[in-house]
Amino acid sequence: MASYHLRVKNDTQPSGKKVSAKSHVDYIFREDGKAHADYINREGAQKDRTDCVFKGSQLPKWAKGSAQKFFSAATRYEDKGNRRYKEIELSLPNELTLEQNREIVGRFIKNHLANHYYAYAIHEKAGELSGERHPHVHIMFSERLIDDVERIKERPACKYFRRAARPLKGEQVASFERRREHGAPKAPKWHDKKYLCEMRADYARIQNEVLSANGYSIRVDHRTLKAQEQEAERNGDFFLSKVCKRTPEEYIGIVSAHKEEGLAAGVRSYRERVQSKQTVLFQADVKQKLEQEFEIKEMIRRAELETFVLLKSEGYKKANLESEPLRNLNEVILSGLARINRRKKDLVSVSNAIERAQSEYLTESERKLFLDYKSRVGERHNLVMLLEELQALNESKPNQQQVFREIESGIQRKIIELDDLFFQLRPELRAIEEKLQSSYRRKNVELVAHGKLQATLVIWRELRKTSEELLRNVAVLRGQIGVREVPKTTFTAKEIRDNLYRQYRSLKAEYERATENRNRLRFKIISPKRAMVIAKNVFVQGAFKKLRVEQYAYKKAKSKYEREMLENRNREMFFNNTNWTNIGEKVQEQYYLTKEKIRLETTRQKLAQTQSYLDSESVRLETLCQTEEAQEKIVLIAAGVLRKNLKVAHEYEESKKRVSDLWQKTQETKKRFQTLDNGYSRLKKNREYRVIRSASDSAKTSTLQEDELVKIIADALLGEKYAVALVAR
Repeated sequence: MASYHLRVKNDTQPSGKKVSAKSHVDYIFREDGKAHADYINREGAQKDRTDCVFKGSQLPKWAKGSAQKFFSAATRYEDKGNRRYKEIELSLPNELTLEQNREIVGRFIKNHLANHYYAYAIHEKAGELSGERHPHVHIMFSERLIDDVERIKERPACKYFRRAARPLKGEQVASFERRREHGAPKAPKWHDKKYLCEMRADYARIQNEVLSANGYSIRVDHRTLKAQEQEAERNGDFFLSKVCKRTPEEYIGIVSAHKEEGLAAGVRSYRERVQSKQTVLFQADVKQKLEQEFEIKEMIRRAELETFVLLKSEGYKKANLESEPLRNLNEVILSGLARINRRKKDLVSVSNAIERAQSEYLTESERKLFLDYKSRVGERHNLVMLLEELQALNESKPNQQQVFREIESGIQRKIIELDDLFFQLRPELRAIEEKLQSSYRRKNVELVAHGKLQATLVIWRELRKTSEELLRNVAVLRGQIGVREVPKTTFTAKEIRDNLYRQYRSLKAEYERATENRNRLRFKIISPKRAMVIAKNVFVQGAFKKLRVEQYAYKKAKSKYEREMLENRNREMFFNNTNWTNIGEKVQEQYYLTKEKIRLETTRQKLAQTQSYLDSESVRLETLCQTEEAQEKIVLIAAGVLRKNLKVAHEYEESKKRVSDLWQKTQETKKRFQTLDNGYSRLKKNREYRVIRSASDSAKTSTLQEDELVKIIADALLGEKYAVALVAR
């Protein structure tokens, strides 16, 4: 996994004993069977080891490309007490390929070792503790610089490693000739701890840039766990702060891992505890974010709903929004709604964040299989839901049972096919699941998913704030354009009659609009029979629709032909029954009749050919749709058409119910008004009536609207017993 490790080593063992540069380079680069160079370069005694995957160097010509020869000369010619070499160990991200890791190494060397002679080897093997692929690089280099003298003409080995020339008295810099006779100077930066910190930060930056460029979201951090914890706390990222709140691991080299099995076992156990703690924290963090996500989505939904209700209200349409305060408030509301719609597109849900993080750690084929499986699971869920809704709809359409059974049978066959496919994919899916659940991958998946969620946290907060502001502004505008007077509680008989008439007119207009909406929706309803027709047309790629257009054109042409034939027969009858006195007129009329007869005969033949073609095409298309495979596909397409139309079907059913309710209310109000109007002359015009709010009924009557109060008083005036007890005059 992507983890940070940069270690700089000298040519001295912890005991203080000097390590021979020659033996060390042999150990690393495997030249001439020597120990450490052989280890690094996988040559000589270590040549059977296959974990050295790439070697590179920048060496003087006299070394002839051999790191062993260069560092052997360093051991021979460096003064006693001087460092013969330094080594940098770098861990490389195992998410990346060899070429991508070579880019990291190349950029690091360019930034820090371009003016030095060096040799490096990239090793790739299973980690001693984790068992995971563990690419890393060993870089051995001389602290001596490639100075201007060396660039003009290389020094021989016996001179290059000598002490550098010092300026004589009166000189600021030693002369070119004296510098050539002495060794190359050593770079002072390798004694500067500040530079080491800068190099560590730069290596983290290089890794993160290459990871990002190759589509990976995981990042490495060169800082201490304490520094990372403090930054996470400042940012309010309590998950990351708790993850970083742990004791750093002690570095265990390959020798220690083999010699001290107890130490290695302790580190493995510690890593398992850290991973277990991170998983628990991640699950708690996901639960919290799911709750926040649900809460904010509900707030957004409420803000959008109240805004749409306001924008569609009659009061808003009639309001004068040209005045500056109202215009500004209206613009703020519309811009807030637009901002919500725009920012919602940038949101990443918890499930999407986890899926995206997992997909980064799969191969292309695994990713394709994983995403296809998710898609098929969603398809199966939709089919199951559609089947349930169709079964409910089936009860309300008893005259179309046969078509429903065909569609249900097709959906059930498709569900069985998907279940069979899931069974076949089970071994591959289990392998992917095991891969994602391995300790080190799970660790990075959780960190990446958390990072994606944390990045969208700002958007969630912004949406919460925008929704709250939108709700406040909508309430203010609603109050300003629809300010109501103190609710009226007492009414005269005239006010009662006028109010009832207004209610009747309003309900009648609403009933007419609802009826119009119901009729509009009725034409959008797709019956199962029509769905099958649409499905057939889709199956044959629009051929049935084209055929219907041609059939319509044929019927139109045939109808025209029949009219013309009738006119021609009438004309012939007129010709035969006429006593022609002018032979010229008779011949001319006979000529036109003959010509028209020939044209009509040609038209008849063309129509016959067209009809024959249309009949054969219809038979051909029907035959295509009669195969078992075609029937299955057509049924599934029809099911999809009905599924898309279910929303319209539900809206139509609701509109029918609304029309029925409005009709009943309209008739009740009409009857109440007409009865009161018939006896209006017997009522005293200026007497006032109100609904009594007794202690037992105060909770109910205090919430009644003006129209409801009017109905109760009207019922009391008409002698209804329940209302008489509630009304005082």
